[in-house]
Amino acid sequence: MSLKGKEVTLKQVLEALEIDTPLGVKDITISRVCSPNNIENPCAVVISEGKQLKELSKIPTLLVVKRGLKVPKEVEEKTFLLEVENPRLALARLLKLVYPEEHPVGISEKATVGENVQIGKDTYIGDFVYIGNNVRLGDNVKIYPGCYIGDNTQIGENTVIYPNAVIFPNTVIGRNVKIYPGAVIGKEGFGFVFHNGEHIKLHHGGIVEIADNVEIGANSCVDRALLDKTFVGEGTKIDNLVQVAHNDKLGKGVILVSQVGLSGSVEVGDYSILAGQVGVADHVKIGKRVTVVAKSGVTKHLKDGKIYGAILPATEWSKWKRIYTLIMKLPELFKTLRGLTK
Repeated sequence: MSLKGKEVTLKQVLEALEIDTPLGVKDITISRVCSPNNIENPCAVVISEGKQLKELSKIPTLLVVKRGLKVPKEVEEKTFLLEVENPRLALARLLKLVYPEEHPVGISEKATVGENVQIGKDTYIGDFVYIGNNVRLGDNVKIYPGCYIGDNTQIGENTVIYPNAVIFPNTVIGRNVKIYPGAVIGKEGFGFVFHNGEHIKLHHGGIVEIADNVEIGANSCVDRALLDKTFVGEGTKIDNLVQVAHNDKLGKGVILVSQVGLSGSVEVGDYSILAGQVGVADHVKIGKRVTVVAKSGVTKHLKDGKIYGAILPATEWSKWKRIYTLIMKLPELFKTLRGLTK
């Protein structure tokens, strides 16, 4: 069942969906956004496909459908019906309206705040937060309990850092950024020089810079650069459990899905999407608006606007062993066939 949210009027809904308010609009309210098969009124339901209409457990107070979708007359007569071009966008706006984010204001007595820290208006600093020296926090920044904010860090207005995130020193974070629990930003990159039988650490002197409107998921890591900066571009969204290594450069609107791993000095162009468990080798450049399908390995530069991928779906194990045996024999078979054609 959907949570009960804020009670909103139909007029507020129409404004949120950027629909002109008709004359004589009904005086109705909703306080939930429900799935078609689990309706608890007063609620809104958003539908993009005809088959979802068949799943309605009962008639919702407000029904939002894709424009042109045929709605049964008996349903239309019992609900307030709205047609939209993009149902998923309508859903996003409805969810934001009914379930608005609300954050506290104030500085906990249990927080530790260093010297020469600039704190903007309406800021929240929760219990057991540690803020180092020379940190700058913009207006309406929210830092939840257990976070560590290193020296010389800059955090832009309206940014929210959820519990137990770690921000290493000298990190630059833009406005309207969300950093979810357990994320680590600015950790030293993974780099060593092998000398006389041991791995000598390369201490990293660079930083991480995160542009505006970025989201970084729970337990994801963005490592600082060796000498310059690791950069996450405006509007990029990073899922949970993602690794962004030192010196990486992510463009605008990039999507990295869970368990993506980027090696060092990777560049990802604007609006590219890397699906779950994609791995990218070091120094690879991925173009703009590229899609890489799940579980693919990327070892070479990828051109703009294309879809790439190489995956093997799960196969019964004994069958796969036979297939693998044949694969290993391909060079020998190719050599034999080439000899026969001469």
